[in-house]
Amino acid sequence: MKSIKIGIIGFGVVGSGVVKVLQKNSAEIEKRVGRKIEIAAIADLDLKTDRGVKIDRKILTTDGFAVCRNPKIDVVVELVGGTGIAAKFIETALENGKHVITANKALLSEKGEKLFQLAEKKKKLLLFEAAVGGAIPIIRTIKTSLAGEQIEKIYGILNGTCNYILTKLANEGGDFAEVLADAQKRGFAEADPTLDIEGGDTAHKIALLASIAFGTQVDFKQIHIEGITKLSAADFEFARRLQRKIKLIAVAKKENGSLEIRVNPTLLSVDSPLAKIDGVTNAVAFHGKNLGEIILSGPGAGSLPTATAVVGDIIEAARGSGIANRGMAEDSLEKFPIKKIENVESEYYLRFGVKDEAGVIRDISKVLAKFDLNIRDILQLDLKEFQREVPLVILLHKNSESKIRKAVGEINRLKCVCGKTVVLRVEE
Repeated sequence: MKSIKIGIIGFGVVGSGVVKVLQKNSAEIEKRVGRKIEIAAIADLDLKTDRGVKIDRKILTTDGFAVCRNPKIDVVVELVGGTGIAAKFIETALENGKHVITANKALLSEKGEKLFQLAEKKKKLLLFEAAVGGAIPIIRTIKTSLAGEQIEKIYGILNGTCNYILTKLANEGGDFAEVLADAQKRGFAEADPTLDIEGGDTAHKIALLASIAFGTQVDFKQIHIEGITKLSAADFEFARRLQRKIKLIAVAKKENGSLEIRVNPTLLSVDSPLAKIDGVTNAVAFHGKNLGEIILSGPGAGSLPTATAVVGDIIEAARGSGIANRGMAEDSLEKFPIKKIENVESEYYLRFGVKDEAGVIRDISKVLAKFDLNIRDILQLDLKEFQREVPLVILLHKNSESKIRKAVGEINRLKCVCGKTVVLRVEE
């Protein structure tokens, strides 16, 4: 039987990992597919660096478009990344009748509509399991196992870099910059970690999950995104005293014909399953009408975990699966408005830096009462290292973001308050 020929564009960490997995597991993969999978071409601008795998140099090229147009290739694997040339590679491959596999979350969440529509028009697969959660089969679970369920909510820890930093700060303390440098040294953070620590990477992933779970088109620009850089040592001490953990959580909810999609640092109860996810591990919790809650967790990044997800998609394409790329036909996708963050309701954690003087709690409480914000708890740290100001935390019962913002704006102008208030959401 004719073999399935694949072309790989991008021979970096993940690309070389894909080659390793295909070579190491070739016999097992052939049994599962019923056909041999053959690497017919690999494109990369750097053909000299040793990737630690043995390959026939005849299949190497610097021309990615030649791979996309090669009539002998059945499946193109795009691992270049970014939202520029990668889009052109995918478009060219689809136009030339190839199935496409990608791990490119940024491209698909920001500019994917055109590509998904083209894939459906050409009756080709555009698969992207590795774009969310590395080796965790999140997307395939939604598209297959949960295809008959009405998913109402998704909560997830979707960035290993942030989870590693938050775990280390919670367990060992230390300075944010030092912990970030440690993560970079260990290979858990990029040289430029901005997309990770500011929440952008997590937002790309929750946009894709919401699109598949709710059968909708998500406008990435409307997602509310907060990173973890505003957190301080005081926040982790308060969290410990409150029996809570701080995690960067992605949230997607469908309710009353609209969507709530956001990324923000969140205080979780220590008994919450997601609070127990530490290090570089990722996890996603689904809430459905019939199934209640299920949680998937595992390695969310790394060469071989991500490569394993890519190879899983290659196998699906080789089998000729007819599953719609986003779980349903493109013309069946609906458009739901995304709630503005001002209209979102949550419980809140407010941390103030205040002067050590009488009447501080009275003045702050007066402003909160003005906006009908009910206090749930008050904590204060009286530590010697806080010489200029004393950290004060107030937990609030559930209320709207708009009221919180107005109250915080007024509190920040009080003479007894130093600097800007840190606002975190609280989830049970």
